[in-house]
Amino acid sequence: MANSETVTSTSNTVGGEYQVFLSFRGPDTRLPFTNILHQALVDAGIRVFIDDVGLQPGEKISNLLQVIDNCKFYIPIFSKDYASSHWCLDKLAKMVENTSKHKEDGKEKVILPIFYDVKPKDVKLQTPLYKDVISNLEQEMEDREHKFSSENIKTWRESLVEVGGIKGWEVEKHLSPLKLIQAIVDEVVAKLETKRRRVTGDFIGMEDQIANIKKLLDIDSDDVQFIGIYGMGGIGKTTLANTIFNELCPRFGKNCSFLDDVRETAKNKNIVKLQEKLLSDISYSRVVQNIANIDQGIDTIEATICNKKMLIVLDDVDEANQILQLIGEKSLHGGSRILVTTRNKNVLTSRKFKYEFKDYEMMGLIGKDALKLFSRHAFNEDSPPADYCAFSKGIVDTTCGLPLALQAIGSSLFGKKREIWEEWLERLQKTPHEDVLAKLKISYDALHQNEKQIFLDIACYFAGENKTNPMYVWKDCNLYPEDAMDVLMNRCMIKELDNNSLWMHDQFRDLGRKIAREERIGLWDEDDIIHELRSTEIKESVQALNLPWNDLPWNDFDRDMTVTSEQIKRFPRMRFLSLSNVTYRGDFTGCLSELKWIRLHYYHYSTIGSCNQHLEATNLLHLENVVVVNLCGIEITKDVLDSLIKGARKLTVLTITLNTLISETPTFPEYSNLKKLTIESFESLMKIDCSIGKLRWLTDLSFEHCGSIEKLPEQIGELQNLQCLCLSQCFRLIELPASVSKIKSLTKLDVSLTKIMKLPDTIGELSNLSSLNVIGTPIVEMPSTMSKFRQLQRLNMSCCHKIQELPKLPISLTTLRLSSDSLQTVPNLSYLTNIVELLLSDGYEDMFGVQDRSDLIYKYEDRDPSNEFQTGDLGWIGSLTKLSKLIVCFTNVRAPTTELGSLSLLKELNLQGQDLPTFEHLPSNLIVLKLYETGGKQVHLDGLPPSEKETPFLPTSLGKSEENKVSEQLDVQSLDVLESSERSRIQDCRSSESLVCQPEEPGCNGLQAPELIDHWRGALLFPSYQKTLVQFILSGFHEVQDIQFVTPFESLEEMYVKKCFSLKSLGGLSNSKNLKRLKIRRCPSLQVVEGIDELEFLQSLNIDRCGSAERIVDASSSKIPNKCSIRITRSGELPDCGYTYDTWESYREKIFYGTKQVSDFETEATDSETEMEDSLKKTGQENKEKKRKRKTESAKQQGRKRRKLRKKVWVHLFRPIISLCRTRKMKNRKERARQSAKEQGKN
Repeated sequence: MANSETVTSTSNTVGGEYQVFLSFRGPDTRLPFTNILHQALVDAGIRVFIDDVGLQPGEKISNLLQVIDNCKFYIPIFSKDYASSHWCLDKLAKMVENTSKHKEDGKEKVILPIFYDVKPKDVKLQTPLYKDVISNLEQEMEDREHKFSSENIKTWRESLVEVGGIKGWEVEKHLSPLKLIQAIVDEVVAKLETKRRRVTGDFIGMEDQIANIKKLLDIDSDDVQFIGIYGMGGIGKTTLANTIFNELCPRFGKNCSFLDDVRETAKNKNIVKLQEKLLSDISYSRVVQNIANIDQGIDTIEATICNKKMLIVLDDVDEANQILQLIGEKSLHGGSRILVTTRNKNVLTSRKFKYEFKDYEMMGLIGKDALKLFSRHAFNEDSPPADYCAFSKGIVDTTCGLPLALQAIGSSLFGKKREIWEEWLERLQKTPHEDVLAKLKISYDALHQNEKQIFLDIACYFAGENKTNPMYVWKDCNLYPEDAMDVLMNRCMIKELDNNSLWMHDQFRDLGRKIAREERIGLWDEDDIIHELRSTEIKESVQALNLPWNDLPWNDFDRDMTVTSEQIKRFPRMRFLSLSNVTYRGDFTGCLSELKWIRLHYYHYSTIGSCNQHLEATNLLHLENVVVVNLCGIEITKDVLDSLIKGARKLTVLTITLNTLISETPTFPEYSNLKKLTIESFESLMKIDCSIGKLRWLTDLSFEHCGSIEKLPEQIGELQNLQCLCLSQCFRLIELPASVSKIKSLTKLDVSLTKIMKLPDTIGELSNLSSLNVIGTPIVEMPSTMSKFRQLQRLNMSCCHKIQELPKLPISLTTLRLSSDSLQTVPNLSYLTNIVELLLSDGYEDMFGVQDRSDLIYKYEDRDPSNEFQTGDLGWIGSLTKLSKLIVCFTNVRAPTTELGSLSLLKELNLQGQDLPTFEHLPSNLIVLKLYETGGKQVHLDGLPPSEKETPFLPTSLGKSEENKVSEQLDVQSLDVLESSERSRIQDCRSSESLVCQPEEPGCNGLQAPELIDHWRGALLFPSYQKTLVQFILSGFHEVQDIQFVTPFESLEEMYVKKCFSLKSLGGLSNSKNLKRLKIRRCPSLQVVEGIDELEFLQSLNIDRCGSAERIVDASSSKIPNKCSIRITRSGELPDCGYTYDTWESYREKIFYGTKQVSDFETEATDSETEMEDSLKKTGQENKEKKRKRKTESAKQQGRKRRKLRKKVWVHLFRPIISLCRTRKMKNRKERARQSAKEQGKN
């Protein structure tokens, strides 16, 4: 009898539940072969229909045929009497029919014949065995009417011949039937892909990730490889692992296992179940081994897999011990691959592992891939419909590329109305999708209490800030931050960036804030803070009030909020207090006993230049347990400061800025724990007390912008732990004490913009110095001991105009900036082979790098001829093979165009003032190319491969000239745009009258196209494959009259057009539909801008001083988003925003209102009734006009205040630089006057 479980269920399982149809002649093969084969297939997890000679009682033939139709594999077992059964032959004919039929529709079905006690030639009717049987059946057909027909006989013969020709298994050729059965099962399993993992249809943006994992796996190697994929929850680790597993399974046969949800299973103490599943997977046995405990399971696994080439995936592991329990500690067979996914990178580093993990961080989706995944869930399409494109992109931006968020939010919005989409977008911009946070909260719940506290602190207060100060606070709170930070980073919940700042994914930040809000741990919203301050309840849970000044809107800078000691007493567990622009009143004795961090910032319009906020509260700074104090804009006396330093014994970080009352630092106690002391912008500070040498733990000391300090005490050399010393903008400081050279721990020294003329000769003893900044100082020469700085990596000598030559520099340098108008020759720096960034200049560039020449403080025409180079050579540049950024600003020096081709790592090249011959070769990885005032006729970029042939925008023209500079380039014939470039710039071009940005057409060679010659004097040719341009700047096209974009730039997000004084029209902006920011400034002739109406993703539009502007946008049909920021000023007939920013929604009303106003004034009355109407209208209009003027005047007054503040900030920050520049310029003029007088005297 057939297996009862299988056969009796046939009538109920005629759909697609069976995978294999097993056909045989029962009396021949039932025992033992067929039963063993059937059981082996079932044990391997295969659904098998086992057939007998005929149907069971009550079954219908149609049911059996349907089972055959739905099976994918057919296994006929041919025995000696197989052909004697017309039932067997009928089913065989049906199998053959199905395999032939489904070859055409792609649903391939396979026959796997087994020749039990016959040979293939018997089945192919080449011997009498089956041939005679068929003949006998043919004879029976004549004797028995209607049993079968001649057509049946013909079909059976054809079927036997076809199947007999299929390669199968001959039982007689195998000594061990059991091994043969195992081979058959292996073949079926491989073809059925029974272990194939289900991968979501949203397989998007993972091609590169898969390629990277495959490279790590090195599948052709016989070594054992352990690969760890780590990343935050929901980022796609499991999907990636499933895909890799599916691709590799065929290489490992039955020796594959994928264990899901290891973390969750282990949490329920079911590791033994995972061990049993692993053993079941690699043995094809449904009979689970009886494993008593974990140790027995480890022993069994080790004994089983040690001699097999294995592929094992452990998904979502959160402890290293779980890997050991599932893999064991013994050696694995060569060629084995173990793949682990985890949220915690730390689990991959256990010392108990016999093999080292290769780790790989899983990254989120970006750009089009993120939008595509979202669209598939929201629209069942690869891209959003046109009218939902803006919504979709806005929502995608809130997910930061997290696949889990994209899927969950997209699915929730499927089929929803437009109004619901608007609500969702607004809500998501404020708070993320709840289901996503629930998923991410799994990582949070797994943290220890101290780790949770640090996670919440970063999410609420410290994301984006330097980690140093928070670490001091966490250490004092016994939160063990070093270990906790390591845990958070390994679980991808935070990252530490190169500048030591803390980064947190937006989803995790929102999760942390949601938790903090629910548990009432901290407050950072202004309305919530005000509400809680006004409440009379005691807030035991609130530990932080945080409203930093940079979160305040502009109109809040004038608001004065008062907080009393009685209100603060209601927060007895306050750890962190940071409220900007707040006046504190009352006696705070005992109010802040648990406070660890206080930040008092006061910014008022009158604050810049003179701090006027005096500390009115009593004992506010009597803080026994405080660790970090930051005061800005608060006037305190020396006594208050002295009391703070002596009373706060745990004080570690003290930062005070903007003070006019303190002329001398307080006396520092020996017991002080200060590690960071910053005293900045103290106008009256003249003396630093010698007790500063007692701060033995001090690592960072800054007296930046203390313009009255003339010298430092010798005791500063006693700071043996000092690492960073900043004296920038101490304008009266003339020398460093010799004792500075005793600070062996010093790594960073900044004396920029001081009057120091010479560094101590002993400074070479600072063996750990890694950064030295002497920018803007009157230093005549650098110490001869410079080469002793074995650790020096960054040296900045910009605007050091007394320096004539350089000593030998240390070869450890990676960044060097040298700018001096006294240089007599170009220094040969070929020995600095570690240089990555290099600036060399004769002093006529901007202090902060080469900028728009028309904006420079020093004009090119101010150059002193006596200081021009007599000699110079840059041929040695080619030896600096590590260069990534090169800026060279010299006159009368040939640009090293040939040598540049060897700089394979160079990404940014900036040349100014050089004699520029034809470029023969450019670096293959060049991203940014900027040429300023360079002499030369042609620039050929033939050195770049076709896929990279791009350069920043430069003008081209057909005019002829022999001594043009790039600012007047007339014969540039081969200019494209770097495919990988993200920024392009055209500056100071005066020759072109028209600028056309168009695709490069086949057969068009540069500017030789007739239509360009006939119609345009200038053109920019972009290759059709240009895809990645993000920022586009046009500056100084003084003669150009028309700019047109005639090719799509879908990647373009920012566009600036300025100082194109003859420009009349700008068109084709609709070809850059993804443009987010558009700025047009100082184009006084500009009349028309076309295409702005189509910019549905525009976020900011700024038009300034375009006095001829007539038509910019059609307010009635524009697709510009309502929330787009608009600022249009002094631009022709366009409504003026004054000094404020409007939204497009409000600015559109101004346009409509202005149109109506003109219409009223142009109407003329013809009779008294009409005149009366017009009079009333005019009166109403005048009232509206007065009201509008009042609003405009009010807005202008607010704008003037803001402008005044910005101006004060600018003057405050750059006054010393401007002063230095003016002094230098006057000196140059006097020098030229003296030279001129001498010349006249000689004559």
